[in-house]
Amino acid sequence: MAPRRWKQYRPDGTPEPDGAPAQPPTHRPYTPPKQPKPVRSLEERTVRRTGGPSAKLIVGGLVAVAAATTLIVALGGGDDDAAAGQPQTDQGFDALVAALREERDSTLVRRAVIYPEYASVSVPYKPDDPSDERQLDYYWDGELNEPSKTTGDEEAFDLTSVESSVLDALCPQVEKLVEDPTNCYLIIEKPDADDETPAWISAYASNEFNQTAYIEYDLNGTQVEVHPAS
Repeated sequence: MAPRRWKQYRPDGTPEPDGAPAQPPTHRPYTPPKQPKPVRSLEERTVRRTGGPSAKLIVGGLVAVAAATTLIVALGGGDDDAAAGQPQTDQGFDALVAALREERDSTLVRRAVIYPEYASVSVPYKPDDPSDERQLDYYWDGELNEPSKTTGDEEAFDLTSVESSVLDALCPQVEKLVEDPTNCYLIIEKPDADDETPAWISAYASNEFNQTAYIEYDLNGTQVEVHPAS
């Protein structure tokens, strides 16, 4: 009897009967999600761009300067600066006169109309020639704007002759003569020589029904004549 010949074992590469793959599946181990980057403050971003501790000093210095400036305005001249743009106040009227002096090297005017927040002023084109009727009309709201060119025959006077400290009280007086006043302005001009009741300043107040009253004053703010609402 011949001896048996043994076959070498070879594994079967076909799938298992239940359909499972021959090789075990591979998978990635669980990892937690990445945390979002924290939001950096404005100071941190500024320091990162400019770099180094010196940048922090710069940022801190700017903040300190801004805070100091705000404090100075609040405690110091903030109110004065606001009043300087209101020509019916003492400071505002003086600022208007100073602007005319700087622009024209003269404070001669023919007529000034003063509103709460701006003014219109007519000045002689040639202050040293009273016979020249040419004039410049300036609009002022804290600074003088480019003037328009007109003519006028009113006699010029020095605007510094007006007592600026009396202007504050004029509108409140005339507004009492009108019910629910909505507007008040002052007209300053030299009175005619033959005027029996010479008045330099006239304060007008009106309401939305166009009812108007006005009071005439001298240079010291004394009432010369009162005109009730009509």
